[in-house]
Amino acid sequence: TAGMASQMELSLRSSGSDEKTTPFHFSCKAINSEYFTTILSVLQMEKDKQKQGAVFALTPDGMKVTVEKDKILQASAYMKSSIFQEYKLSGGEDRDREFRVDLSILLECLKVFGDSAHIRLSYGGHGEDISLILENQGVITECAIRTLQGPRPLDFNFRSAILINQASMKSKYLKDCFSELDIPGASAVEVVMAPSAPFLSLEARGDSVSCKIEFPHDEQSEVFDHFQCQQYASNRYNIGLIQMCAKSLAKMPKSDTTMIQMNIEGMLKLQHVVRGKDGSTNFISYLIVPEEVQDDELSYPGLTT
Repeated sequence: TAGMASQMELSLRSSGSDEKTTPFHFSCKAINSEYFTTILSVLQMEKDKQKQGAVFALTPDGMKVTVEKDKILQASAYMKSSIFQEYKLSGGEDRDREFRVDLSILLECLKVFGDSAHIRLSYGGHGEDISLILENQGVITECAIRTLQGPRPLDFNFRSAILINQASMKSKYLKDCFSELDIPGASAVEVVMAPSAPFLSLEARGDSVSCKIEFPHDEQSEVFDHFQCQQYASNRYNIGLIQMCAKSLAKMPKSDTTMIQMNIEGMLKLQHVVRGKDGSTNFISYLIVPEEVQDDELSYPGLTT
């Protein structure tokens, strides 16, 4: 209905309507929307499906999409240009290579035909609408999605603090771990990284039960591809934020490797390596602020606007 279109900040036009004559600074085309839609969907906050701003940063080599939650979580997805059958970026200023849209609205449009549509996404530059054209079995739908005004993503300055611990592990083990930690009443997950046993452990404590999972690091273990730990570190992270990281592993079956990093301030970085259908290496990353500093933002020097 017209009211719904107004509320969703988009308009739908038939293929016979007048086409936009303003030249696009950016356009990309995919013959199947599934991969692009799935990556964007893992960035969507389950409880924040209204007005969730996503910032798209465009480069000749690919795009980075970033979302944030309450200055305690930053999630981003980097997709190489090769996952698209066509990817063009030309002209314009720096501000023409970045835009913010409501992620929920964009996903709703992408799913008009399910996951099997041909799509073309175009952007005319700063202040212009996003043009999304979908085609499925000869039926064409065009969506004009308003771009939003808002601040740029926070700079969490993860590498401004000393990186003390890092590991690269097979994603399937972490996926199983996350599912085990989902216990009633648990509000946080304690992550321990150490140069000796337990090396890496995750623990959640619920109302009447607790769950602790340790990952071995020895010659017989196939868990880690790389493990480097300079000092013992233990930090607690909101379980809802951890579950968001788990959601991406559940939805992205081609995630083979997850990189885990922890800096001296306790900030945790989880980065899933996901393969595109073209064999390209793409990334879904999460930066999570530990609970100890969430109540006192000024005590954590990493956050800058």
